[in-house]
Formats: sequence, C-alpha cells, structure tokens
Amino acid sequence: MQYYSVYEPEDEATDLAVRADRLAFVKEGFAWAALIFGAFWLLYHRMWIELILYIAVFGGLEWLLATNKQAQSLTSLAMLGLTVLFALEANDLRGAALKRRGYRLVGVAIGPDRGSAELSFFRSWLPKQKRSEETDRAQHQPPVSETPRPLLRNQGDEVIGLFPNT
Repeated sequence: MQYYSVYEPEDEATDLAVRADRLAFVKEGFAWAALIFGAFWLLYHRMWIELILYIAVFGGLEWLLATNKQAQSLTSLAMLGLTVLFALEANDLRGAALKRRGYRLVGVAIGPDRGSAELSFFRSWLPKQKRSEETDRAQHQPPVSETPRPLLRNQGDEVIGLFPNT
C-alpha cells in the first residue's frame, strides 16, 4: 500500500473540477527519484530554497573534505549518506514547501498505486464538496419571503379600498 498526503491551495477555485485539478498528492516515504536525481528532483518540484541548501551542503562538504588528503576517502561515503538521508526526507520537504506556498492538508489517500489512491480519495472527497456547495448556495440565496394568504370572501376588513363592504 502507498500513502499520499493530499494538499489543496488556500485560494479555492469555485469550480469543483478546477479544485480537483489543483490538488497535490505527495507520496509518504522514500523518494527513489530524489535518491537518483537529487537536484533535478528539486528543480522539477520547484523547491528553490531546498535546491540552494542542497547545493550549498553538498558543495560545502566536497570543498571541506577535498582539502584534506585523509578525508578524501570519507567524501564518497559522506555524500552517499547525505543522499540517502535526503531521499528519506524529500517528500516531507515537498509537503513543507507546499504549506509554505499556501497549501493546506485536506486528507490522506491510500491505495496499491497512485491511480487507485487518487480514485479512493476522490470517491470520499467529492460527495463532501458537493454537499458543501449546496449548503453554500442555500446560505447565499435571499430568504424566501412569506406572502400573505389570500383572504376568502367575507374575511378580513370591512372596508375594501374606499368603499365599505355592505
């Protein structure tokens, strides 16, 4: 089973289809693409602050360990360890970046693959959104004014207009 955190932008669109398209599904757990591609994974997800920190940490480590002849053998081991640590935390960093951009966590999707997880999420999410749309519509409609019941003959006042009822 795969678990996904689902994020929605704070500035909700009024159209339900647009809102569904703007949802971000972030896989929980290890990010294989982040392990293999690192900086390119950060570029793809537009995580600019994390990219700058990634380059600074790896560049600084390379510069620091490359100056010492005895530490050169540790450089590759330290780089591998940092890369694995980054891959373990990459999806959590992506969730934090989405929150920083104004997204909020709206739910969790679970399924054997991403498609099944999205399908199960939308099956539970869409009915709630339709109900909230109906209640929003009902709240924004002007209240129905009560019209007076029509009076039957010989009911009501004794005067009709300017003439007495005689």
